[in-house]
Formats: sequence, structure tokens, C-alpha cells
Amino acid sequence: MRVGLLSAILGTTFLCSALFSGIIHAQGRGSEQQSEAAQQETRKTPAMRERVYSRLSEAQACADEDDMPCARELLDRVRQMSNLNSYEIAQMWNFYAFIYFSQDNYREAIRAYENVLQQVDLPLGLETTTIFTLTQLYFQEERFEDSLAMLDRWFVLTPTPAPDPYVLKAQIYYSLERFREGIEPVRTAIQVAMDQERELRENWYRLLNVFYYELEEYPNVIGVLTTMIEMWPKREYFIQLSAMYGQEGDEGRQLGLFETAYEAGWLVRSSEIVNLSQLLLQADIPYKAAKILEKGLEDGIVESTESNWRVLAQAWQLAQEDEEAIPALSRAAGLADDGVLDIRLAQSHQNLAQWQSCVDAARSGMRKGDLRRLDQANMILGACLFELGEFDASRNAFGDAEKDSRSRTGARSWMRYVDAEEDRERQLEQALRRG
Repeated sequence: MRVGLLSAILGTTFLCSALFSGIIHAQGRGSEQQSEAAQQETRKTPAMRERVYSRLSEAQACADEDDMPCARELLDRVRQMSNLNSYEIAQMWNFYAFIYFSQDNYREAIRAYENVLQQVDLPLGLETTTIFTLTQLYFQEERFEDSLAMLDRWFVLTPTPAPDPYVLKAQIYYSLERFREGIEPVRTAIQVAMDQERELRENWYRLLNVFYYELEEYPNVIGVLTTMIEMWPKREYFIQLSAMYGQEGDEGRQLGLFETAYEAGWLVRSSEIVNLSQLLLQADIPYKAAKILEKGLEDGIVESTESNWRVLAQAWQLAQEDEEAIPALSRAAGLADDGVLDIRLAQSHQNLAQWQSCVDAARSGMRKGDLRRLDQANMILGACLFELGEFDASRNAFGDAEKDSRSRTGARSWMRYVDAEEDRERQLEQALRRG
């Protein structure tokens, strides 16, 4: 809003400077359209008399020196003159408004501009400039309904508006939380810019996108973001569009955008790298998921948390890279409060015939506790102890597993097998002694 207000002030300064030549110009935001309107409508305006012009010129000289108290004093003398005509009064209040505005006294500036509009037979340029400035001042003061009404009045006087006033109208609707009504002005601004061969501005599309998002019209959000990516390919738009595809269940397009953003170096947050890895897992591309997540952890971009190490281990396991999964599972288990991941680590060691590591991990998990299936932990422990030839300890583990009905049959089979193997080894040892 500050930019628009500064534009209005520049227009007022030019207006006051023009008093020296005795010609009043309508300047400010939207001046291109106002000049057209001025050609279409001729108003009979009273002339400014020499005595008034002289005083206003003196006040202008003070303003040029940034001496506002001097300008205000001379302006007060003009106000005390008798028999001022409507045009002279309008220019006087217009100058007051400029002074108040330069002092950031917006309420008094508004009052002064309102007094300008109360005068009859205003030059069309001065009227339209004043109306547009009041529109912005009302907006600055959060008088949104007044701002909207004043802007509609400006549109009536302006036959071919530029895009910016339509965008301002949309901003007012946004401030009023009238999101549905805000869409048409933005789309009109875009169309007008195309028709007038003007530059399309990024913030117009951002505003349109906000309206659709507030209304939960996600397909339209996707459409706007797609256009924005084509015109302004930025990280934030790729991330937003990817999230919208995910919300709409289009995981293929979501993954494609995430991969593009990753290749461009735009994924700089831990959550973004993890999300990409999980999307790759869902797409059955576990090896790439593991490599990306592992690099993120090594580079320090991805947070070193139990859940992130667990995802990495899962990715390596799904990629059938059990040896690669071991370090990740070890890190995850070391950060976990319960023993669940230790048991998974034990199972991975078992798959790789790393019997002692299997036993160590299983016992660590059982010490931590909070296991969903203690019987399964004992089954893994018993099997690895058996491979180490620790038959008594193995039998004890299977005996504990047997207490759970879900593992009873398997545990009993294992105990018979342990007994048989122990007996076989005993007989073999006796045979060797006899020999």
C-alpha cells in the first residue's frame, strides 16, 4: 500500500507545481486513463484569480524548500480570503491534503481530499486523481468498505482502466474476506494487461492463487501454480504445486515436481528431503530413496532423528541392500527409547549370518523393552544363539517364546531341533574320542 500512496503523493506534488504555469494537470496513479476521460468530457471550471494563484505559488515555494509550517501558514491565509470560487477552494484543500500527507497525518489528509470532492465543477482529472487517492487512503486506514465504494466511483469515471486498479479492488476484497468476489478483478487485470500488451506481474497470480486456496478450490490452485511455474520458475511454486498434487492424490505428478526441485537444488529443508524419499518409496524406487536420504543425512540437511534413520534403513531393506541397512538401523536403534528397532537390527544381522551381532542387538532390544512381540524377539535370539552353538541359552530363549501361543508351535520345533543337534554333536565327539 505504501507504494501506491507514494505514487499519489508524487501526483499531488506535480499538481501543485503546475500552479506556476496556471495550468492544472491531473496526475497520479491511473493518469493514463484519466487523460482519455478528460477528452471525452469537458467541464466548465471557474478560473483561478491572480491573488489566489499568487498565494498558492508562495506556499508552493515553501513546500519546495520542505518548509511545511511556512506552506501551511500561507495556505491558511488563502482559506481566510472571501469569495473563493469552487476551483480555488478545491486547489486549496488539495494543497492541504498534500501537507497532511507529507506529515503522515492520513486522517486529516482524507478530510481534505473529501473537501476537494465536495466542490462543484471540478476538472475531471482532479476529480479522478482525488478519488483514486482517497481509495488508497481509506485502504491505509482499514476503511475497506469506503475504499471499495470510492474505487467503484473511480471506475465509473475511467473508461479504459489499467490493470493495477483492478488488482487494488481485489486486495480490498481480500481484506474484507470476500474471496469469491476478489477473483474477477484479478482475472480482469490479467486480461487487460494482455489486451494492452503490458507486463504480467507475479503478485497478481499470487493473489489469485490465495483466493482459490481460501475457497478450497484446489484444481484452480493447481492451474494457477502451473502457470506461475511456467512464467516464474521458483522453488516455492514447485513445492506448493507438489503439495497440492499430493493433496489431490496425484502422487505421480507430485513426485515428478519434487524430483525436479531436488535436481535444481531447491530442496533445502529436512522435511522436503524426507518427503521426496518417502514418495520414491511409495513409487517403488527404494534405491534412489535411500541414496537421496543418506546424502541428506551425511550433509547435515536432514535431521539425525530416529524416524529419519528408520526410513533410510527401510529404503535399503526394500532395495535388498541388507548390508547398507545395518548402519542406518544401528543409528535408529541407538536413538530409540524402546527395543523395537534393536530387534529389527537383530533380524538384519541374522539375514547376513552375523550371529554374534544378532545376539547383541536382540538382547539390547529386550533390555529396553516395550516390544510388541517379545516372543518373536526370543525366536530370533534363540536362532542366533543356536548358530553360535550356545544350546542351553538357545533352548531358554525358545522356552520363553513358547509361552506365547503365537510362537508356541515354532518354538517347540526349534527346541526339538536344538536337542537333536546337541545330541548329534555329543555323539560325534564320543566317536572322535574312540577313534
